[in-house]
Amino acid sequence: MYKNKKQKNLNYSFLKKNNKGELSTQQIIMLIILIMSFIVILYFLFRLNLGESGEKEICYNSVVMKANPVLSKGDVSLNCQRTYVCLTKDGSCEAMTNPNIRKVETSDEVYKALADEMADCWWMFGEGTIDYVGDKAKESNYCSICSQIAFDDSMKEIEEFDLGKINQDELYTYLAKTPLSENKETYAEYFFNTKDMELLKTSISENINNSEAIETFGTINLDEQYFVITGITSEIGNTYKWIGGITIGVGVITLPFTGLIAGAIVVSTGIGTVIGGDDLAGLFEPKIAAITVEGDGVENEFMAPTIIEARSETFKLLNCKDILTVA
Repeated sequence: MYKNKKQKNLNYSFLKKNNKGELSTQQIIMLIILIMSFIVILYFLFRLNLGESGEKEICYNSVVMKANPVLSKGDVSLNCQRTYVCLTKDGSCEAMTNPNIRKVETSDEVYKALADEMADCWWMFGEGTIDYVGDKAKESNYCSICSQIAFDDSMKEIEEFDLGKINQDELYTYLAKTPLSENKETYAEYFFNTKDMELLKTSISENINNSEAIETFGTINLDEQYFVITGITSEIGNTYKWIGGITIGVGVITLPFTGLIAGAIVVSTGIGTVIGGDDLAGLFEPKIAAITVEGDGVENEFMAPTIIEARSETFKLLNCKDILTVA
C-alpha cells in the first residue's frame, strides 16, 4: 500500500522510465537486425546484377513498343544501353573501367558467359520476329551493340586460353551442344535454328562456290575488346546488303532442317581483293564472321548475334548505317 499519493506517482514514474529503457534496447536490437538484413539483401541484389537485367528489360520493351503502333501511340525511340562486361579469373579487370565483372575459372564458364551475352542480345531485339526499324531500314543495315566485352590478363591462366586466344569453333561447339536451360533448345538452335555446325559450315562453303571448305569461325584475341552485336535490314533477297568493303562474301543457304537461315558473312583472315561468288575462292583462310537469318513472320533479314572485334575491319565491313544502342 502506498503511504500517500506522492509516493504512488513516484513509483509509477520509475516504472515508466524502466519501460522506456527496455523499449529503447529493443529498438536498437531491431535496428541492428534491419541494417544487417538490408546489407544481406543488397549483397544478393548486386550478385544477381538486377540493374543490368533491368536495362535489358527496358530495351526489350522499347523494341516491342517500337514495332507496335498501337502500343507506341506514335513514333518512339529505342531505349537500349550497351553493357560493359569484363571476363576475369581472379576478379580484377585492368582492361575496362567500372565494368560488370564475370568471374570464370574454366573454359566452359567462359563459353557460357559469352553464350549468355549472345542470347540476351538476341532476346532484347526480338529473336528475329520483330521489325523494330520500320520503313527507314529500306536501304540500310541497322546494328545493335548489346555488349562490349574485355578480357582480364588472368584469363590466360585458364589452360585452354594460355596462348591468349579463344577458339570460336570451340565456342560454337558449346552453343550447339548446350541447352539454354533444362529441357530447352540449345543456344545454336535458338540463334540459327540448327545445332549441326559442321553441316552449317559445309553448306556455307558450297553456297558461296568456294573451292575449299570454310572450316572456322576464327579466334578471339584476349588482348582486344569485342562487341556482341545483332542487326536488321528490311531488304531481303539482296545477298550483299551486309557488305561494306572488300574481302567479304555472302552466300544464300538452303538447308533441309530449317527455312530460317539465309546466309553467312564470310571474311578473309588474310589478304583478299574481291567480293563474293567464285572469286571468294581466292581469299586466304576465310572465316565465318556471322550468320544471317530470314525474319520469322516479318519481312526483314537479321544478323544473328555474333562476337566481332570492336572497331575492327570486320566490324566496318558490316556496313552499319546506324547503331541503335547507346554507348
